[in-house]
Amino acid sequence: MEKSRIIVCHALALFLLLPLINLNAQDATKIDPDHYKVELENDKVRVLRIKYDPGEDSKMHEHPEGVAVFLTDHKANMKTADGKSMEMAGKGGDVVWVDRAKHQPKNTGENPFELIQIELKNNGKVAGKKSLHLFELPDGISENQLNDFLKEMNKAISEEGYPEAGYHLYKINDENAEYKYFMEGVWPDSATYDKIHDSEKWKAAAEKGKDIIDKIQAQELYLKAEKVN
Repeated sequence: MEKSRIIVCHALALFLLLPLINLNAQDATKIDPDHYKVELENDKVRVLRIKYDPGEDSKMHEHPEGVAVFLTDHKANMKTADGKSMEMAGKGGDVVWVDRAKHQPKNTGENPFELIQIELKNNGKVAGKKSLHLFELPDGISENQLNDFLKEMNKAISEEGYPEAGYHLYKINDENAEYKYFMEGVWPDSATYDKIHDSEKWKAAAEKGKDIIDKIQAQELYLKAEKVN
């Protein structure tokens, strides 16, 4: 029993010290796919290609901090969440650091403009809700199978408009540990957790891996945590 308590304490320490992220962004690719396309995404960054024709504007949305690389000259008006607006202009080849911001751009120039925006993940912001699953790999389930299934789950979550939420799989290297794997679930808050888990895309992805989920749930240690404000 004492061994189990030690394992849980170590796991919770890892759980609380992992890089944490803010997940409250309104995803531009979800609400404005005509102008924002994902070119590349992994657990470190998401790379967007952004294109606006003359006179086109977007909907109010939010980006995490990152870098913008302008491929063309540009002239734009940028409305901000507080109701203000600012004029922006620059040249193709400009590289600009961008802080986390909520805005609504409009191309006020006579020509189309295009840029690449590199959004950074794991930027030190705290998620509102987390879950931790400690378990052994069930018989007949490989590490690659589980990891591929979690990628499908995360894809469904991203398509719901929460690209930074989802599941992360870790392998415990301590040879004396009772459990060999833990899976972290990261969520903005309880309400969003419920919304994601009630979505049709999440349910469809979960159904494909029902056998894996059932086998893990039969023997896992499951913990939930919410941020103390």
